[in-house]
Amino acid sequence: MNRPPTAHPWVLSFWRVPCWLALAVLGLDQWTKFLVIRAWPPSTSHPPVTLIPGFFSLVHYRNKGAAWGILSNHTFLLALVSLVVFVAMVACFRRLTEDVPERALALGVVLGGVVGNLLDRLFRKEVVDFLLFYWRDWRTHSFPAFNVADSAITCGIAVYIVSSFLRGDLQGMRPAATPDSDG
Repeated sequence: MNRPPTAHPWVLSFWRVPCWLALAVLGLDQWTKFLVIRAWPPSTSHPPVTLIPGFFSLVHYRNKGAAWGILSNHTFLLALVSLVVFVAMVACFRRLTEDVPERALALGVVLGGVVGNLLDRLFRKEVVDFLLFYWRDWRTHSFPAFNVADSAITCGIAVYIVSSFLRGDLQGMRPAATPDSDG
């Protein structure tokens, strides 16, 4: 009796942790956004909830664009770009990671963040941002507000870049396959 071919266990284990990590990031992102939406209405006039005076507050902003409001009111285009990035990363996952564990984990984190913001753009038509870091006065010296998904994307890309610098391009270092000399 023939059994259908199954994926090698190593392949399944290689995908398992990054997938769970992506789902964890996605869940945390959506849960925190839900809490922010439930806690107070979106408004730039609503005073921030200060957690560390002169440095960090919680806010409820809605962003129709990307960072710093770039491409504001182009939600469909940004959603399409997110979808293309997601599909490309999944399709090229093994090639991008080069079987390096930290790169797989980094891309898992990035994928969770990409999907988190994609869901906001598809269902809310804007992204919920709520983490605001600033120096002294939040009105004049602040970094743009962001969310868990943005943090995951940034941290994941940073880990991937550091891994690439420390380990180099492993595909380029591997010896090229040589044709069989017998024939």
